[in-house]
Amino acid sequence: MQERATTTRTDAWYRRLAIRWWWVFLAAVLLVGFLNYPLPFYVSRPGSAVELGPLITVEGGERDSQGAFMLTTVRMGQASPFWYLYAKLSPDAQLIPRSHLLLPGESNEEFTRRELMVMEQSQQVASAVAFRLAGYDVHVEQQGVLIVQTIAGSPAEGRLQAGDVVTRIDDTPIRTMQELLDYLSGKRPGEQVTVSFTREAKEQSVTLTLTELAAQPGEASRAGLGVRGSNKQTIEVPKNVTVASENIGGPSAGLMMALEIYDQLNTEWDVTRGYRIAGTGEIFADGSVGRIGGISQKIVAADTAGADIFFAPADEAANGPSNYEEALAAAERIGTAMRIVPVKRVEDALRYLQALEPK
Repeated sequence: MQERATTTRTDAWYRRLAIRWWWVFLAAVLLVGFLNYPLPFYVSRPGSAVELGPLITVEGGERDSQGAFMLTTVRMGQASPFWYLYAKLSPDAQLIPRSHLLLPGESNEEFTRRELMVMEQSQQVASAVAFRLAGYDVHVEQQGVLIVQTIAGSPAEGRLQAGDVVTRIDDTPIRTMQELLDYLSGKRPGEQVTVSFTREAKEQSVTLTLTELAAQPGEASRAGLGVRGSNKQTIEVPKNVTVASENIGGPSAGLMMALEIYDQLNTEWDVTRGYRIAGTGEIFADGSVGRIGGISQKIVAADTAGADIFFAPADEAANGPSNYEEALAAAERIGTAMRIVPVKRVEDALRYLQALEPK
């Protein structure tokens, strides 16, 4: 009887141990899922403010400024339940639906490549703007339409690919995205066109049947190839400019890169005036500054880095506040002493700095 009772107690102990380990395993699975299960959202939060002086080198330029120009970044990652909850509770984080960030059918890797490609184009435009402001001649040649992505299920899928440059449709030369849209505006879905393009320096052509593209609100539907594209251009400046942007993507560093390049070219005055100057804004070839995303997080990043001044795009938003108004609200919320300065053009920033008392 003693041996049987001992065996029963041993079996009960093993059952209790097994149940405990089962709960531990279940808790571990739930924790892993809470931390890692992907949701159809991205979370943006404050990144860093990076000094551009060490990243940008202009041939023959001078880097003797007492202050610094800084680009600002946001940290972006796909949301898990943990990060979703964090974004809901933190005033410094923002939830972005995946559909607002990625193009239809686009993977995370394709999105990253697209952002790096946009950053490279932004560097070229920033160089052109800065050299022109410094009094140099700049040569810009429009080369065609750079394919960024083909839309899933469209005629272009599998026939064109990211990196191709469309140079002609039928017998019509195509130099810009607007020229492509203008040519296709006279076509109807179902018509065929011959698309000539370059891929890895080789000229190729393909015949595609135009598809009907979904209409934007207030617009009629139109015929199209089923691609996302941007202008492919070569910009020749009289001196070499190298930018070690590493893995920073997107167009939003354009304004600050233009200011840093101009500062290295300019020998008459210290453009920084001795201040730590952060900012953001897409740069266009005419020197205008465009709206960007995540400016509230960039205000936090700039304040953390000790910036004295922050340049924010003074865009005219159709709905909601401008970038400048968003930046002011974020600055007030965190109680920063950093001055928020609105800019519509690069010249606005330069005029502000030239009138500023040196630090």
